[in-house]
Amino acid sequence: MRRSLFWTLLAINLLVVGVAVGAAALMIGRLADAIFANLMQQFHIQADVLHQMFVSTLRRSLVLASLAAAAAGVLLSVVLFRRVVQPVRSMMTMAGRVAGGDYAARVDAVSPAELDSLAESLNRMAESLATLERLRKDLVANVAHELRTPLTNLRGYLEAIGEGVAPVSSDVITSLHEEVMRLVRLVEALHELSQFDARLPRARLAVVPLAPLVERLLRLRQPEFDGRRITVRATVVDRGAVRADPDLLAQALANLLDNAVKYTPAGGAVAVEVTRIDGEVRIAVINTGEGIAAEDLPFIFERFYRGEKSRSRESGGAGIGLAIVKEVAGAHGGRVGASSGGGTTTVWLTVRANPG
Repeated sequence: MRRSLFWTLLAINLLVVGVAVGAAALMIGRLADAIFANLMQQFHIQADVLHQMFVSTLRRSLVLASLAAAAAGVLLSVVLFRRVVQPVRSMMTMAGRVAGGDYAARVDAVSPAELDSLAESLNRMAESLATLERLRKDLVANVAHELRTPLTNLRGYLEAIGEGVAPVSSDVITSLHEEVMRLVRLVEALHELSQFDARLPRARLAVVPLAPLVERLLRLRQPEFDGRRITVRATVVDRGAVRADPDLLAQALANLLDNAVKYTPAGGAVAVEVTRIDGEVRIAVINTGEGIAAEDLPFIFERFYRGEKSRSRESGGAGIGLAIVKEVAGAHGGRVGASSGGGTTTVWLTVRANPG
């Protein structure tokens, strides 16, 4: 049978109090006896009866004092230990609620500082679990939604063909192919995300010059820009370097460019700006176009999130590009952000500048 923390602490304290009081009574008794005997000898008094009376009275007084001290110690221990154990019990209750799935459970701040720190850590843990649970539900809902639409379309087309309602024509084949490709893109996105999550903890840092990286990625995407008559401008104010994983950083910047290409209308413009701000390098991709709705801006970096206006099914991907940008920035101690208005949208990430 497991004993509670309260009784364990009380038993330990009683043992300590008992040993301390016993040792003190023994030392006081011996010292007083020695002083009394010394006084009797110094004044040449021979009184064994007086000595015995003194010893008896002293022992009785020490026993009574020890019992009173022990009682006071036990009483104070009970009061103080209850104040210590009660917050622990509250945290145990809160942890049990969280374990049962109630991620809204919180515990109030307590003292001493160690327990207050533990309570704060438990609250942060519950908040993180609540966020993860929300993201998990959103992920399942979004993936189910992405799968349901093309599968419903495929089922409708195939049933119509099977029942002879719709003829097998090139248009029908094209529509079926588009729905299949939508499923393929989703599966590829999930596969890419799993590979990225596996590679992220093994990031290999190196000194990465930003100007050549930006120029190389823009050269690779130049045919796409030219095909849609999109004007491209690069402004690399900081010609230095950052300390980062070159592959991950290139993937993040490529995702920003891919996002800009998808949502910049024909004849629009895209700009890449690299600046240094307070020890960080900010890489921003700016594009013209319809923009992102204000209610969607806080969520565009979440996995599989696609706003109604900012993410169209015809042009949008599976909604993981900006999520990967966020993960890359976080892995390098940086941040992400976005703003939209006045016909332009800016999406950026920061990476710590190379101290050298």
